[in-house]
Amino acid sequence: MEPAWTPPPARYGVGVHHNVAVRVSDGTVLRADIHYPTDPETGAPAAGPFPVLLSMTPYGKKAPPPAAQIGGGATPYLIRRGYIEVMADVRGTGASGGSFEMLGAVQVQDGVDLVNWAARLPNSNGRVGMFGISYLAMNQLLTAAAVGPDSPLKAIFPVMAANDFYRDVVTMGGVPHMRTVRAYGAVYSLLNVVNPALEFAKRGTHERPRAGGLAAVRQRGRAQRQYFRAMIGDATAGGDTAFDGPFWDTMRASDVLPDIAKNNVAVFLIGGWHDAFQRGAPLNYAALQNAYTGRPPNAPMEPGQPLSDRVQLIMGPWYHVSDMDGLHVHALQLRWFDRWLKDNTEAEVTGAPIRFQAIAGQSWFQAQDYPFPEATPTRLYLAEGGHLTAQPATELTEATLRYAVRGPISGRSLEQWTLGMGSFMAAQTGRRIRYDLDNRRLQREALTYTTAEFTEAQLIAGPVTLTVHATADTTETLWVAHLDDVAPDGASRPLTQGALLGSHRALDPEATWYLADGPDREVLRPHHLSTRAAVKPVVPGELTRYDIDVFPTAALIEPGHRLRLTLTTYDFPHLVPTQPARRALDGGTYRIRQGGDAPSRLLIPLATPGAFTPDGSLAGK
Repeated sequence: MEPAWTPPPARYGVGVHHNVAVRVSDGTVLRADIHYPTDPETGAPAAGPFPVLLSMTPYGKKAPPPAAQIGGGATPYLIRRGYIEVMADVRGTGASGGSFEMLGAVQVQDGVDLVNWAARLPNSNGRVGMFGISYLAMNQLLTAAAVGPDSPLKAIFPVMAANDFYRDVVTMGGVPHMRTVRAYGAVYSLLNVVNPALEFAKRGTHERPRAGGLAAVRQRGRAQRQYFRAMIGDATAGGDTAFDGPFWDTMRASDVLPDIAKNNVAVFLIGGWHDAFQRGAPLNYAALQNAYTGRPPNAPMEPGQPLSDRVQLIMGPWYHVSDMDGLHVHALQLRWFDRWLKDNTEAEVTGAPIRFQAIAGQSWFQAQDYPFPEATPTRLYLAEGGHLTAQPATELTEATLRYAVRGPISGRSLEQWTLGMGSFMAAQTGRRIRYDLDNRRLQREALTYTTAEFTEAQLIAGPVTLTVHATADTTETLWVAHLDDVAPDGASRPLTQGALLGSHRALDPEATWYLADGPDREVLRPHHLSTRAAVKPVVPGELTRYDIDVFPTAALIEPGHRLRLTLTTYDFPHLVPTQPARRALDGGTYRIRQGGDAPSRLLIPLATPGAFTPDGSLAGK
């Protein structure tokens, strides 16, 4: 990030007001902790004025580790450098009143109300920023879209934010992640019993959080469990929540990103190539840059299009909960907020707005556009004998894949959909996990296709699509694709994956990215409609095309290594088809075309590392 910038030293102490009441527009009382700069000698509030940084958490503003990593507690680094920080419990959680609804319209309005309230706090300079990870990041995007063009909200810093909640985390290609959602709901409900108890036990003269005592806390826990139980039960039974539609519309940042540009809010995005919202951050970046230049937000960026300095992206090989390999996120936040909330031009972030580090790589690279024009979409064809080849075979052959409900576990998938908690907890003791580094066990009961050895280093960088032409003897199919880096010793390191329920194969032509125009346009990044109306059963015996969205990645493939595609019909334990889908899948046999006039193929973006500009601004940070 040119030019070099040195964070200012800490000048203040930290004070706090606990559980301050905030009455929002519908009369509900939310509760917030206000952390503020103090005179380090006297402990009195510093005069300021200071910008205000707002976070809205559903996990409890006094959440214990590791929940605190995704939404809890103050950030002394920023407060000591001249920021007031407000941490508010979203309605129906922690110490706030009202009923919880995940990222609903009422919660978005609460965000607008909190922004306006925060701007009027004593010693505030009238400018507000927002920051936080995961749910807190989603809240930022939705709030920034709703505040209007003259709002006090000037900048946000969402870390690990989804683009489309339905496609990023609730399902993969129409296959629900119900075990993941169930586990999230259980942990969430537990935190919202633990956190009110922590609030009540906190010593001091501050107001206690809620009337009603233990009975009220227990009732809240029951209400939250019922919310998740109803959602999961409906999806599992094949109800409306198993499909894209009104239930998920309020959680879809992609629909409102143009409003963030209209409101002129500066956005610094951080995402991870192993994150649960893996596909979200690059799509959010492209949509925001498109919006600032008047292009369709769902379109791929045009190489060389005008860029806004109000949109930045960092991507690295990280899980959802991660120390990000020592990346100094607080210093980056300070620089971003100093620029947009304090008008400090010395803190301006210049240079290319994308910076990324690849899986298995140490170097950082710069880019401007997404998808990356430096990487060439390259076809690799599924061939007889388990090969991935640069040219399709002229002779048609078929490979057989039989439906299985479950099989060996992919360590990376398990870690990704448990939010990286295993690797994070291991890192706290100076260790690291190993089970996410080798997929060979998964491959024992699957189809695999492998390239020849690479003769020079290559970067995979961007969206990946697997197009399968196949017949089946059932009215439903399920495809799960894993992409691995195979080392000379045979270890098969997982890089990314994708899945598709066959009945969800219909593409949205407005949101799908294509390589070229024409009736047979090749899909660069599929976007499936996945509405109930668009679902179409598979016709047994009929040759059918499936375009599978393999989530985007960046990975360094060293000379002597190979790429491997693994095809299965399961990703146990996180992908769980609905009950109607399971009945339709049972006993299915698929015959995959290899070669001939409809060859199955992988479209993968490849570049030499030298095609990208090196970035030294994040080295060692």
